[in-house]
Amino acid sequence: MNRIWRYLSVFATIMILIVVLMGALVTNTGSQAGCGSSWPLCNGEMIPTEAQKHTIIEVSHRYVTGITGIAVVIQAVWVWFKWRSKETRILAVSSVFFLVLQALLGAAAVIWSQSSYVLALHFGISLLSFASVLLITIVVFEKTYWKTGRISFDLSKGVKWNFVLLGIYTYILVYSGAFVRHTDSSLGCTDFPRCNGEWIPPIVSRAGIQYLHRVLALILVIWLIGTLIYLLKKHKDIPLLSIGLLIAIIFVFLQALSGIFIIQTNMMLVFLLLHAFFVTCFFGILVGLTMVTLRKHTK
Repeated sequence: MNRIWRYLSVFATIMILIVVLMGALVTNTGSQAGCGSSWPLCNGEMIPTEAQKHTIIEVSHRYVTGITGIAVVIQAVWVWFKWRSKETRILAVSSVFFLVLQALLGAAAVIWSQSSYVLALHFGISLLSFASVLLITIVVFEKTYWKTGRISFDLSKGVKWNFVLLGIYTYILVYSGAFVRHTDSSLGCTDFPRCNGEWIPPIVSRAGIQYLHRVLALILVIWLIGTLIYLLKKHKDIPLLSIGLLIAIIFVFLQALSGIFIIQTNMMLVFLLLHAFFVTCFFGILVGLTMVTLRKHTK
């Protein structure tokens, strides 16, 4: 029976990742209005009769989200009653809450026009939904498969707070990236590393929005590398933490590389989707590391 629940958890995690990427596909292909202003129906129909590209993309996103929602709710209910710990119950509630919130924000964007500030929240909420499901999956494997059981480390408050602040800062960075896209600022800078031939472009402009996102990303890279160096020096006895952070940094560099290619290829769709994929993987790893560092260490 535990094997079935592990399969379900992996399925839910993969599906929520697909939902995030399909949301990026909807945004980057301009398919938000593929079903008109109708929700949950598509142009007033359950199955649209007109198979236009934007309609297919939008309605497919809705169907996949619905299937994913069923899997996430089943997973959440099971872990709620299976393990009555505070951690699992918080994660169970979070996974359902953020998935529903994500769907409601998407519905609101269809039915009513939304500002760029609100639209940029959608991707960030999607990441929180993915992270919640991923963390539940980690807990499921800890309790039913891994012989090591519950993962925890003996760390100082400073290290714990560092990971918490890294997570918060990353979320701000993700929001800035989504804001770049929803304000059509992806090509505000047409070169790299400079911006339109300048090191500091006018801040109140599309170039300024793009430039601010770059600066925030650079700060994150420096912060992550500094954290990794500290862990390698002070916590050589915890290789899992350093290896996890190294993998996270690799995803950050891949995300930056895909961002450069977005500019160089004039926003080719494959690089836009890779950009969303890499940041989702990075965020998931970082949140997973944050969870295990915050746990009370038990020998």
